[in-house]
Amino acid sequence: MTWNEVLTFLSRPNGIAVAVGIILSLVVEYWPAFEALAAKWKRVVFFAASLIIPLLAAVLGALTAGWSWSWEATFWPALVAGVLAFGSGTALHTRKL
Repeated sequence: MTWNEVLTFLSRPNGIAVAVGIILSLVVEYWPAFEALAAKWKRVVFFAASLIIPLLAAVLGALTAGWSWSWEATFWPALVAGVLAFGSGTALHTRKL
């Protein structure tokens, strides 16, 4: 993948899910206190990571890959993708089977 493709991947729901999964697995492994957090605080961490990753990819894309600095073209789609990744991940993990 090129740098631009990586950033594009990280600013879409499927890429966000992969990146957040990797980051949170590292957090759980290296920060034992995370397991003791209440479920609502774990969701806050998941929500923050779901927003930070696509926004960071958008900023890096604008800085290094020539993406537009416009809110509508770059940052709003990144936020929407982050909220979508959070919502789908939360729905999947809180669903009663």
